[in-house]
Amino acid sequence: MTDQYFENLKTALHKAGISTPTLVIDKQRLDHNIDQLMNVINQGFNYRIVAKSLPSVPLLQYIMHRTGTQRLMSFHLPFLMHLVKQIPAADILMGKPMPVSAAEHFYQWYSKQPANLCFFPEHQLQWLVDSNARLLQYQALAERLQQPMRINLEIDIGLHRGGFASDDDYLDALNIIRNSSWLTFSGLMGYEAHIAKIPPFLGGPQKALQQARQRYRDRVNMAKEVFGSERSDEWCLNTGGSTTYPLYDADDLTTVNELATASALVKPTDFDLFTLDHHLPAVFIAAPVLKRVNKPELPMTHWISSILRWLGRLPANAAFIYGGNWLASPCYPLPCRRANVLGHSSNQELYELPADCQLKEDDFIFFRPSQSESLFLQFGNIALCDDGRIHEWWPVFSYPRDFTVTDQTLTVPQAAANS
Repeated sequence: MTDQYFENLKTALHKAGISTPTLVIDKQRLDHNIDQLMNVINQGFNYRIVAKSLPSVPLLQYIMHRTGTQRLMSFHLPFLMHLVKQIPAADILMGKPMPVSAAEHFYQWYSKQPANLCFFPEHQLQWLVDSNARLLQYQALAERLQQPMRINLEIDIGLHRGGFASDDDYLDALNIIRNSSWLTFSGLMGYEAHIAKIPPFLGGPQKALQQARQRYRDRVNMAKEVFGSERSDEWCLNTGGSTTYPLYDADDLTTVNELATASALVKPTDFDLFTLDHHLPAVFIAAPVLKRVNKPELPMTHWISSILRWLGRLPANAAFIYGGNWLASPCYPLPCRRANVLGHSSNQELYELPADCQLKEDDFIFFRPSQSESLFLQFGNIALCDDGRIHEWWPVFSYPRDFTVTDQTLTVPQAAANS
């Protein structure tokens, strides 16, 4: 990314009249990353979008259209409800095991939806289960509600973040499902985010990938022994992630049939790994400059400030930005860094600028997020930049107005609503 790139982006923001901290997605870079993804997916894999990492319905719909998928992965109960209402044609796999009470709340909520909501959980929703104790809870819930439920089993293939690890526990789970009148085995999910970060002295990524492949293959074979292989091509055999999906090829289709990723499509800094060298950063924070400060000082310490400046602890050229304290790193202008001597501020954070920087008030300092999933939700609408202009605005996820956590619908007190 060149200085001219950010100067052009700054011009687009000014032309759009943007004056608040704004999350910007570069559509051309997003398209480039989608093309890189499809080079792998087109070898025969299904693709599932990890919705938590790109929490915007128009953004998801755009990627779904570009990639030809209806498959989403959800991690949060209210966002599951949001997706069901906004994208009812989606096939949804839960990305983490949910407390059984969350599943019950979902079905309570679903039973109150209008009849014309064309989403059918018994066909379009998979609950992820990681233990036999939780599996028995889901079975009891399904029996009590007389609600068929599709169960996807989380398996540990090397990350050691939960999931079925022992053969005995896993076999027990398969038999519980086989003997249940209400549960259906829908497939497996094996997450392996550790692979790209395994150092050479432990065998490196290739050894970790080989071990993960073998563990997954063993689990698939055990499932075929219990359920037979006649309908195994209908199972959802999910793996992969933003840092690992490029490592898969057509040879893996004998074991897995679905790859999941999302962060790779916008490439935050946490994903600056060798496996994504062919991807481009596609999301930025634009923070307006509120105040330019020449030789900032600490309160009541003129002489101490001079010493700190001489020691390089206090900047000589700085700016206060609109907002701050994000999970993000400045990327323009460079070098640019937070002035640590004043600490963090979510209101007006101070940043040290290059000595020759000509940045003015109302210009922008640009940041690259370190992750997308939580940070997107802090900015409201996302500005979509295409061909040098802000093309449109995409809203982020919101809680459904009828979201409940108990038997009572959450309401905003009138005094708070009017404040």
